[in-house]
Amino acid sequence: MKKILFTLLLHATACMWHGFFGKHFMKYTLSLLALAVLLFSCKDNGNNNNDNMVYGAPKATVTKEPFSKEVIKGPLAFAPAVPAIPDADTVDIKMDATHKLYEVSRGVFYKAWTFGDSVPGPVIRVRVGQTVRFSMTDRSNDTLHNVSMQMNGQPLPNMQHSIDFHAGMVNPEDKYRSIFPGETIHFEWTANYPGVFMYHCATPSVLVHMANGMIGMVIVEPKDGYPTKVDREYAIVQNEYYMKKQGDVYVLDTAAAKLKQPTYVTFNGKAGQYVPRPLKAKAGERIRMYVMNVGPNNPTNFHVIGTILDKVWLDGNPKNELVGMQSVYLGPASSAIVEFVIPENGTYPFVDHSFANAEMGASGAISTE
Repeated sequence: MKKILFTLLLHATACMWHGFFGKHFMKYTLSLLALAVLLFSCKDNGNNNNDNMVYGAPKATVTKEPFSKEVIKGPLAFAPAVPAIPDADTVDIKMDATHKLYEVSRGVFYKAWTFGDSVPGPVIRVRVGQTVRFSMTDRSNDTLHNVSMQMNGQPLPNMQHSIDFHAGMVNPEDKYRSIFPGETIHFEWTANYPGVFMYHCATPSVLVHMANGMIGMVIVEPKDGYPTKVDREYAIVQNEYYMKKQGDVYVLDTAAAKLKQPTYVTFNGKAGQYVPRPLKAKAGERIRMYVMNVGPNNPTNFHVIGTILDKVWLDGNPKNELVGMQSVYLGPASSAIVEFVIPENGTYPFVDHSFANAEMGASGAISTE
């Protein structure tokens, strides 16, 4: 910014030396000064100043014993809830990798792989400049792993897991490495850019680990918060399940996953859960939704019926603003913050406007109280 102002002043001085005085000089000089004031007064809502970036982090460590008994620990929430941002430079987060039976739809139980015993994993929320000090224990041998978890008919001994934070700027070979059951990994990353980012297991086959449920959302707020004030906010993570029957429960259908033919498409892990139990709002309220498509394969076109998405920030970064959108198209590993007003009392469905996905479970509603 100083360089820009210096250049503007040089132009004004050059005009003086070349005798460009009088009203023309005054107009030119005033225009330059007005532009300089405007540039200086602009607020960087994205907080993307490269001078403040933190690249890399100390080397990750792996220990041979669990870090603690808790499966999750830290300022976390399960979607649609959004956690508060802790007031600290460093935020301690713990989410263990587990295997469990997970009810995807009424009476449909799936042998899922999870972060923190949930699909999706817990929502993490931090602020630009904060450092996440993360730990994860692979507890797959302590949970559903021993209940005939198989892939392609073969048992899966010593199932490794890992975690990849799209919000981090670190060496993935070090921080996102796979660990064995009973091991715990510790590493750090610093939030440099605002936005809505995904995290997922990065252990091969990544498709298998993600399709089994190892996905989640990180919200990184600008240092000064988002530029608008809202009355309510909700987190929505869209994912796909690929299933086949195994006895009384369901397991991953790897062939269907490779063909991109899901059995269910869900908001926050359960098919159609917000239809009988809508999210709440009041007429006239401004709502913010953090929407993340974790895939693993297919795009979504998020739409709220009965209102307009009057602000859309692609990838959750306020510098990427769209206005007055009927829907927002998101590929796998893409996100947006959408804001809208509830115009009057009623029920407002939200759907993936690719209606095959909506009929497979990607549908919900907001209802006025």
